[in-house]
Amino acid sequence: MRRLLTLLLIVGVCFFPLLARSQGELAATLEVLEAGVEVQRVNTTNWITVNVEAIVGVGDLIRTNETGRARITFFADGVDTDLLPLTTYRIQQFSGDDTTFTIEAEVIAGQTLQRLARLLNAGSSYDINTPGMSLAARGTQFAIRVEDNGRSAMLVSEGTVAAANDGADASVPTGFGIRADDQLSDVVAATTFDALDAALDGCTASVSTPDDLSINVRIGASTDFPRIGTIAASDVTLFMGRTQSGAWYRINYRGGFGWILASDAELVGGCAGLRLFPDQYGPEDPTLYESVGDPVDLSDLPQPSADSAPEATPEVAPGQ
Repeated sequence: MRRLLTLLLIVGVCFFPLLARSQGELAATLEVLEAGVEVQRVNTTNWITVNVEAIVGVGDLIRTNETGRARITFFADGVDTDLLPLTTYRIQQFSGDDTTFTIEAEVIAGQTLQRLARLLNAGSSYDINTPGMSLAARGTQFAIRVEDNGRSAMLVSEGTVAAANDGADASVPTGFGIRADDQLSDVVAATTFDALDAALDGCTASVSTPDDLSINVRIGASTDFPRIGTIAASDVTLFMGRTQSGAWYRINYRGGFGWILASDAELVGGCAGLRLFPDQYGPEDPTLYESVGDPVDLSDLPQPSADSAPEATPEVAPGQ
């Protein structure tokens, strides 16, 4: 009898935080996929190791270590989230039932994969917050990465996700991604985070010219666009994109962007996904330039066509 009472006392202590919740706060099932998963119950300070499965609710923190992987399932038809190693995640809000519901969660650090295998009705919402942006999904699948410095990134593999940050917003379709720190990046085609970073940060470049001649820089990807200055070959260290035909490369230039002919230029090493632009893309925004070497008549610039936006065509080139 004494052993039975001791066992009941231990069980009661372990599960008291769960039993003390109201039914509306019990949100999801936590399944351990790889060992190394812990939960910190709301209003507590201790981390509890989960070995197989647990129920988690509003305010609970879930984290994985270097090897841990977990799945949080809200509804059995595919409304769930996978937590990859070194991820911290919190359920912020949960209400409703499997027909009409409100789910809000936070990815504090690490990487997750969200699956929402249904189209939400007008009364339902599924929102994920990160340090860099907030995301709203309606019947979709998308991945999130949050770096140690808070920079956040998102890739959509199915459906469309709305991203927002400090008054700015963007719609991210299937096969595209976005990144945010202080502000939202462009929406670019990418299916991996490496490709997303390459598209936004550029790829290492090598440029040579005969007799150390300077290279003409134009405001668009065509000789029809005016020259805005020149640059030494040794000063071109990154390519920020190229045209689909491969005839022009986009470079950083005096606070903005410019275009150089691709002759005598090449990528150095591997590139996960150099951003692609339509042929004859341009003009770039001239107001970004800190200075220009050649005068530019802004009133006489060629105007971009309706389909010249880089999002109009696939932007990620194979690794080169």
